[in-house]
Amino acid sequence: MNIDIDWIEQNIIKTEFSDEQKKQWTNAVDAIAVAKGESFVREGEKGGILYLVRSGSVDIFQHMDGQEQHLAGLGEAAMIGEVTFLSGEAATATATAAADTLLYRLKREDFSRLMQTSPETVFSLFTYMLLYQSKMVHQRNEDQVKMMSFMTGSHK
Repeated sequence: MNIDIDWIEQNIIKTEFSDEQKKQWTNAVDAIAVAKGESFVREGEKGGILYLVRSGSVDIFQHMDGQEQHLAGLGEAAMIGEVTFLSGEAATATATAAADTLLYRLKREDFSRLMQTSPETVFSLFTYMLLYQSKMVHQRNEDQVKMMSFMTGSHK
């Protein structure tokens, strides 16, 4: 299955690739189809793969207090596994396709090659990672404020 390199340029890297960079990224990233209900990251398993949601949706679950808790629902352009991708540590949550989903997958070893051959695009990917994480933290903070205002009755 081929990747849509133009989509990566426009939505993730946010800069135009040279022909050589397109070739490098096309060789480094692969597309995988995940059926609804299928998990592609499992809590406790070794990390090292970055996933980008090209289409579809993903639910994130984590075991807490002996029960599986739903943490988030993510859609197009969501990034999954970015922390374990960088650290190589075990996944802290499970990612399951909420619908038939197309993912772009980048393995650490392919990322290492990209760092050597295309450092400017790798820097753009890091920028996207940081901005994505910041957005996720900001959204969680907003959700917590809304929940607290509802619990205290100050939302009225």
